[in-house]
Amino acid sequence: MSKKIKNFIQPSSSQNTTVIESSLEPLPWYCYVIPPTILAGITFLFYFPSRHYDFQFDDIANITKYYDIRHTRFWDLFFTGPRWICRWLNSLHYSAGKFDPYYYRMGNIIQHILIGMIIFFFLLLALRHLKKKSFFKDNAFQIATLTAVLFLLHPVQTQTVSYVIQGKLEGVATFFILSMAICFWVAFTVKSPSVAVFLQIIYFALAAIACGSKEIAIMSPLLIVLIDWFFVAQGCWKQMVRRWTFHLSSFLTVFGLYFYFLKPEYFTAILSFAHRVPNNLGNVITETPLQQITPWSYCISEFKVILHYLWIFIWPFNMSVEYDWVLSKGLLAPDSFFPLLALSIIGYLVYRLLAKNKVNLIAFGLLWFMICIAPRSSIIPSAELIVDYKTYAASFGWLFVLSCGFVWLAIYGLALIPRVRHAYRPIIQGTMAVIFLIGLGFATMDRNTVWRSGLDFWGNMLKNAPGKARIYNNYGVELSQKLQKYQESVFYFKQAIAMDKYYPDPHNNLAVVYAYLNKLDDAIREMKEGLRINPNYAEGYNNLAAFYLNKKEYESAEKCLNMALKIRPCYGKAFFNRARIYLEQGKNDQALADLKNACTRADLDNNFGFSVYGKFALDHRYFDDAIFAFSKLIELEPKNIEGYFNLGNAYHMSGKYEIAIKCYEQSLALAPGDMRCMVNIAETYVKLNDLNNALLYFEKIDLKKAPQVAIRIADCYEKLGNIEKSKKTLENLIIMRIPQTLKDNAQIALANLGKKSTCI
Repeated sequence: MSKKIKNFIQPSSSQNTTVIESSLEPLPWYCYVIPPTILAGITFLFYFPSRHYDFQFDDIANITKYYDIRHTRFWDLFFTGPRWICRWLNSLHYSAGKFDPYYYRMGNIIQHILIGMIIFFFLLLALRHLKKKSFFKDNAFQIATLTAVLFLLHPVQTQTVSYVIQGKLEGVATFFILSMAICFWVAFTVKSPSVAVFLQIIYFALAAIACGSKEIAIMSPLLIVLIDWFFVAQGCWKQMVRRWTFHLSSFLTVFGLYFYFLKPEYFTAILSFAHRVPNNLGNVITETPLQQITPWSYCISEFKVILHYLWIFIWPFNMSVEYDWVLSKGLLAPDSFFPLLALSIIGYLVYRLLAKNKVNLIAFGLLWFMICIAPRSSIIPSAELIVDYKTYAASFGWLFVLSCGFVWLAIYGLALIPRVRHAYRPIIQGTMAVIFLIGLGFATMDRNTVWRSGLDFWGNMLKNAPGKARIYNNYGVELSQKLQKYQESVFYFKQAIAMDKYYPDPHNNLAVVYAYLNKLDDAIREMKEGLRINPNYAEGYNNLAAFYLNKKEYESAEKCLNMALKIRPCYGKAFFNRARIYLEQGKNDQALADLKNACTRADLDNNFGFSVYGKFALDHRYFDDAIFAFSKLIELEPKNIEGYFNLGNAYHMSGKYEIAIKCYEQSLALAPGDMRCMVNIAETYVKLNDLNNALLYFEKIDLKKAPQVAIRIADCYEKLGNIEKSKKTLENLIIMRIPQTLKDNAQIALANLGKKSTCI
C-alpha cells in the first residue's frame, strides 16, 4: 500500500507516537457565508420544479384523508405519541393552504436545506478543531462543503424530500439528531460556561422533542457518544468519562420517553424476538401472503438491503420508491450469506482502522451509518423490507466517507500531474466541483420527476419492481381515475388479483371501472368480493352503495352507507350519497341533515361540499342553512362569484334585504358585467321601496339582452309618478324584436297605464 493511501486511511499518529498539536489559520468570514448560501440557493433551484407536484401514495392517506388534520393544534398534540411533531407540522401546513401540496413540499425543501447547512457548519468547525494534524483537518473546508453538497443534491435524497410524509418523519428526526450533535459539540468545546449551560439545556429540549418525530431518534444518545469520542474527547477516555452524567441523562431522557410512548411491552417483545408483523396489502415479502414476518427472517434478509443502501449512494441508477425484493430463505441462501460476508469485511475494516487509530474518522462515518440503519435493518421486523428513505439520517456518515475519498482522489490526482502549477490547482478543483455540483443537481431534478404525477410514480415502479401486486393496482387506478382509460386499466387490476388473492383493493377498483363501463352487475360482484376479503373498507361500502343507487335499490344502498359511516364516521362522500338516496325518496329534511354533516362533521368540508349543501338548502327554502353554507364557501374561496350571488339570494329570500345587497355587490365587484346581480340588486331595492336606487341598477342593463327588465323599469317610473317615462319605456319595448308573449305583456301594461292616465 502506498504511503499516501496509508495517510488517508490512517491520517494521524498511532497510539505509540507523540501527539502532534496543530492549529490552522482562521478562515475568512466569507468561507462561512458564501458556500452555504450558494448551496442553499442551488438546492432550492433544483427542487423548485417539484413544489407543486401532487401528493403520492401514503401522503394521501396521512394528509388528504386524515380528517383530524383540520382541527388539531400544537397543544392538542403535545407529547401525545411518538410522531406528534409530524402531525402538528401537517396541521400547520393545512392551516396555511389546506390541501395544496405547495406548502407541504416547500416545508420539506426548506427543512432539507437547513439540515445541509447544519452538516456544513458542524463538519467545518469539528474538523478544524481536531487536535492532531491530519488530512481531515487540513481539508476541513473541502470535506465539509462536499459532504453538504452530496447530502443536499444526491438523487437518493429525493425520496425523503419529495415523499411528503417521510420528510415530516425521517427529515424531522434527522434535523433534531444533527441539531443535537452540533449543540453538544459547541457546548463542550466553547470556553464560555454560560453558553455551555445554555446549549446543554437546548440539547435536552431537542432530545425530548426528537422523540416526537420518528422512532429512529432513539439512536440519538448513542450517536452523540460517537460525536463525543471522535470530535470532543478525540480518543481521550478520561476526558469522555467526565461527561458520564450528561450521557446517562441523555439516554434516560430519550429511552424514558420512548418507554412512555411505545410502552415496555413493545421493547419486551422486540428483545425476546416475539415481535411479528403481517405483510402489507399487495406487498407480500414472505413465501405466502398470510405468513408473518419474524425477527430472524427479517434480520438475515437485511444484509443485502444494507449493501444496497451503501451502493445507491455510489451508483444512483435504477432506483425505485419500492422494490419487489422478498425475504431470504435462510442464512446460507446466497442473497443472505454473501451480503453478510461483505458486511463482515466492512466491519473488520472498521476494527482495523480503530485498532491503528482509535479516532479514525473513516471509521466514524461507517459507524454513524450502521448505528442509524440498525433499528430498521436488524431484529425489528417491518412489512417494508427495503425503502431508500430509511437512509436519510444514516447518509450523513456514508456521504462523509465518500466526500473524504473524493477530496483525497482530487488531491492525489493533481499531485500526479507534474506540469500543473500549484497556483492553478484551486482553479482546477473549483471547476471540477462546479461540474460535479451541476451534474448532481440535474440528476436530482430528473429523479424528482418520479413524483410529478401518479402515472410517473407508479409507472417508474412498474418498470423497476414488477413483482408487487400493489404496483399493478395503483398504476391501474392512475389509468382509470386520472386518464379515464377504463378498459386499459382492467388488465392491471386483474394482474394484481392474480398475484395476490388476499388483496382487496384491485377488486374494489375493478368494480369502479366496471361501473364506468355500465357493467353494474359485474361491479357489484367485484365489490362484494373485495369486501369479503376486507370487511372494514369504508370506500368499498360507499362504492357498492353508489352501484345500488344507480339501480334504484335504495334499501341496499342505505345499508351499505350506514356501514361505511360506522367504519369511518367522518366519511363525507358516504353522507353525500345517503343524502342522494333521501332526496330521490323525497325525504328532504334527512337529505339536508346528511349534506350538512358531510361538510361539518366529515371530510367534505370543501368548495364542492358547501356548494351542494347551500344550493340544496336554497332550492328547498332552508334559508338559514343556505346562508351558513354559502358563508363557509366564501371563507374557503373569497373570490367565489356564485358563492356571493347565492348568499345574496338566501338573504333576499329570508327578508334580510340590506345584507343581500352587500352580497350582490361583492359578486358584482368580482364580475362587473353580471346582469343577474344588477337585476337582483334592483329588485332588492324595490323590496326596500327605494325605487331611485332600483332604477340606477335597472338602467345599467342592456335591454337588448334582457328586454323583460323594461317592464320592471316602467313599473318603477309609474310608482314614482313619472307616467310619461313609464309609457315611453313600454312603447320602446313593443317596437323591439322580442318574443310575442313579452310584447303582449308590455301592451297590457301600457293599456293599464293609459287607464290610470285618464283617471288622473
